[in-house]
Amino acid sequence: MKVGIFIVGAPKAGTTSLFHYLNAHPEIKMSSEKEPDYFSDKELFDQGLYYGTSRIDTLQKYNSLFSGRKKEKLMGESSVSYLYYPEVPNRIKVYNTDSKIIVMLRNPVDRAFSHYLMDYRLGLTSESFESEFHKKKGLNFQQYFLLGKYSSQVKRYIDVFGRENIHFIWYSDFKKDSEKQLNKVVDFIGLESDFRVDFDTIYNSFSMPKNNLIRMIYSVVWLRKLLTFLFPSSLVKSIKYLLFSKGNKPKLSDLTRSTVLEYYKSDIEELEKLLSVNLSRWKK
Repeated sequence: MKVGIFIVGAPKAGTTSLFHYLNAHPEIKMSSEKEPDYFSDKELFDQGLYYGTSRIDTLQKYNSLFSGRKKEKLMGESSVSYLYYPEVPNRIKVYNTDSKIIVMLRNPVDRAFSHYLMDYRLGLTSESFESEFHKKKGLNFQQYFLLGKYSSQVKRYIDVFGRENIHFIWYSDFKKDSEKQLNKVVDFIGLESDFRVDFDTIYNSFSMPKNNLIRMIYSVVWLRKLLTFLFPSSLVKSIKYLLFSKGNKPKLSDLTRSTVLEYYKSDIEELEKLLSVNLSRWKK
């Protein structure tokens, strides 16, 4: 049996929560590693986007992520890099022609800022959001802004898989009623939705280092991995609680928001035409 459920992105649009919710279904086996990136391995490697994590670059490694399967009827995974890179839809299609694709989309301005805040917390950028935007080039510009140009990315999946094999979730709807949106996903993949899910656990909640020294230390990937390997998860959580503060998430100024929104406006309109939806809420 091959993997048949693919949550392909976008980043910072609720994919982690959906991954865990689907993993709670008794008939679904999700990958043991949340972001295998198997079908985008070449592009991520070429761009140096692994941040020190191990590569799933062979089919044998990929299959090993689903070992220990019992009575599950379907297997699935979630790799947000799959939405952006042009060759990925065809690779997934060659692997499994019957794949079901799940695309989660968020207001591109909010998505960009959320992605930036994550990288700032990880020490991957020390520049301001506005500075990263005005560069109009480079890897960070790709990660924060180009990833939000959804229309061409979505069109590739429609061209390869057909609209009927793709399920779209709007982040605002998912955040408002996760249970309702989850039930729609389960119905889309052809399973029963009568199963228990812990909707109280919050995944990828916002936090920031309490000072610049902690932020600098946390940016060292191998050190983070070493601590995770040496200490039990409960202790790692306690350490993070001491070193990070949840606080209030920073907000964009009205000027920055309107400037970045202008950058996305034509693409939002293309997406509206492509999916026959009204995205006026994104253009405010």
